[in-house]
Amino acid sequence: MKILKYILLILILLNIPTFSIANISSGLGSATSMLLLLCVIVFYFFEEKLRPVVPLVVLGLSYYMISSLSYTENTSEFLKDLIRYFIFILGIRKLASLTSKQEVCYILLIGAISIIINALFFSNAFGRYSGFYINPNKAGFVCIIGFALTFSIKQKGIKLAAQFLFAIAGLMTLSRSFILLFLLVNIISIIIDKKNIFTLISGVIALVLILSLSSIKLNTDRFNALKSIFSDNVDTTTITKETRDETWANYMEGIITNPVFGQGYKKLHGKPKGYYNNVDVGVHNSFLMIIGEAGIIPFIIVVVLYISMLIRSFMIFNQEPLYLIISILLLSYLMVSHNYFDNFLLLFMTVWLYDKIKSQNELLLNTV
Repeated sequence: MKILKYILLILILLNIPTFSIANISSGLGSATSMLLLLCVIVFYFFEEKLRPVVPLVVLGLSYYMISSLSYTENTSEFLKDLIRYFIFILGIRKLASLTSKQEVCYILLIGAISIIINALFFSNAFGRYSGFYINPNKAGFVCIIGFALTFSIKQKGIKLAAQFLFAIAGLMTLSRSFILLFLLVNIISIIIDKKNIFTLISGVIALVLILSLSSIKLNTDRFNALKSIFSDNVDTTTITKETRDETWANYMEGIITNPVFGQGYKKLHGKPKGYYNNVDVGVHNSFLMIIGEAGIIPFIIVVVLYISMLIRSFMIFNQEPLYLIISILLLSYLMVSHNYFDNFLLLFMTVWLYDKIKSQNELLLNTV
């Protein structure tokens, strides 16, 4: 079962099904997606059964039931998404419990290297890179999660090398969220241990390297804005251009119109499924997406779930500070992304963190 475990982790953490659909063929993408779900089912039946994360089960039930009331599109697509979500959520708990911090970190490091390869050998006019993750913002999230997990690596040389690779890959996404969270993670790590100030070296070296490279095509506006931070004339226009609060504002009127039951499944995902104001992009906020599509009940559930993990991880901060950092990063990502119920990487990290916090709390109770 160990081989099956790593097959699952690679498929999930390296975003293989979505990457296959986008860059190879829809047939291979569908095949790898089916393989992922099949492996989840097999793993579930041949491993010890663990209780699924109940809040995620209740969240899924409430979201899909309520959002279906106003859904008038393809029923088969809706049912397929529903089935995929519940297979994953019900079957993934044991995998999460068997997966260590280091295992997640090393597999995400492969994903970070794919971003660097994307930038070095497959540069494009867009100038933002994502490797296996298709979307630069998702790639940035992967890099900051991986960077945080490097603090669990004991070998100093491997840790510094991994931190450097995650930093340079994250900068190549030119994600504003990555840069802000990178600074936040480093600040928290220094509060934990003053010696961690040396981890900033990897970020500084990566930044200097990115700024000095001329062979890689980077998004001109964002790259110049990044360089302007170190000059007397900071490009605040580009830095604040098309910020997430502007995107959220496009949807607020519609959300307020029906906050009890929402507007229906995928109405806040943007064109071609978009509903509000004929907006091209989705709402880019999982909390707003859930209340906008399915109303207040699933919204309360998802808020309570992630806030409770944040509080519980804070309570065990002295024993395991890394879980608080991951809680903050997950909560931050939910604020800038609306792909939740079909984002298996995000769902896995949620189940993984939930399991680790629960296990740590049980360990503390048993030692009292």
